[in-house]
Amino acid sequence: MSCPESIRLEPAELDAQAEAALRALREHDAVVPVDLPEGLRVWVITRYQEGRKALTDPRFVKDMRSLQDPGHGFAGQRYAEDVLAVEGRHVLNSDGAEHARLRSAVASHFTAQASAGHEAQVRQIAATLSEKVASQERVDLMSTYAQPLPELVIGRIIGVPDDTMPVIGRLSRQLSSRDNPATAPMRRAYSDLVDLVRDLIAHPATDSRTVISGLQKAVARGDLSRREAASTLMVLFAAGISTTATGLGHAAATLMCTHAVLRPLLGSAEGAASLIDETLRLHPPIQFTSWRFAPHDVPVGPTTIPAGSLVLILLASANRDPAAFPAADELVPDRPAKPAHLTFGSRSCRPCLVIDLLSPGTFTSASHVWCRYVYETEGS
Repeated sequence: MSCPESIRLEPAELDAQAEAALRALREHDAVVPVDLPEGLRVWVITRYQEGRKALTDPRFVKDMRSLQDPGHGFAGQRYAEDVLAVEGRHVLNSDGAEHARLRSAVASHFTAQASAGHEAQVRQIAATLSEKVASQERVDLMSTYAQPLPELVIGRIIGVPDDTMPVIGRLSRQLSSRDNPATAPMRRAYSDLVDLVRDLIAHPATDSRTVISGLQKAVARGDLSRREAASTLMVLFAAGISTTATGLGHAAATLMCTHAVLRPLLGSAEGAASLIDETLRLHPPIQFTSWRFAPHDVPVGPTTIPAGSLVLILLASANRDPAAFPAADELVPDRPAKPAHLTFGSRSCRPCLVIDLLSPGTFTSASHVWCRYVYETEGS
């Protein structure tokens, strides 16, 4: 087994620079040790086959407490984007039975059937925001539509007042930035979000169908602690707001720039779903997975990831692996469904998304955008 020299990765200012850096990592090797700008060494899995296997590989864990050596993992330091790994107890930093327990408290709210039940509400929110877009001669699509849409939708599902969600959205975006989480502004943002979430958990829910109501019942039964319920809510905000906004932004940019070719595909739900699935492959809203750790030496092909290492599966690179996807850097709307991209992880997901663009051509002349995501996920 080999242990290659590490590569230092610098921040990219442009998408093209980032794409070139990802391509260079993938072409270098399937598993590459990378030194991030803060000095943190991460083992990055860059290719499709290795990445798909690693997503469910039990040799990697998400619970940093599984690492025996205190010098392993983050070694007591704070680094950008480490919040969901080191703060609280929730599904993204737990394994096995604990993961199943934490997941069961909210899983029923995010099934395909539950998602379908929110369709009318999502349509109403999207229509209201679309009217706002249409009423302006020039519009920032992200701040006017792509960001408030998931904020309002996830807020209604969770049970958060509409006027509170913009604050939660702002704090969630700040905490997911590349800023050092140990700085005073970041610690203040985290504390403010924790206070908001604790207040939501403490006050009786007005709707028994909401996530908050379900979490309160789980706390009352002793299935969750209040802190775990709060951490679970924070993960849902982190996972549901910025990611969806980013996905909508990429989809809109793609359609605006190439609408003459792509518009015929929007005439059917099947064509729209295929197009958006390909957009999600090419531009995953999250470029890498949540943090994983190697409690022991883990061989991946000819490379051994040392015990105690931090591991990231680089979805944005694996999704463009030419060994898995012919013309991997190109948008191919009718691309075969197999192999499935890794944007949603290793499970087989079938996205159904309908987009209606009236007067398309530029961002300023888009008068109506409506999007609906329904994920039918096989497996638990």
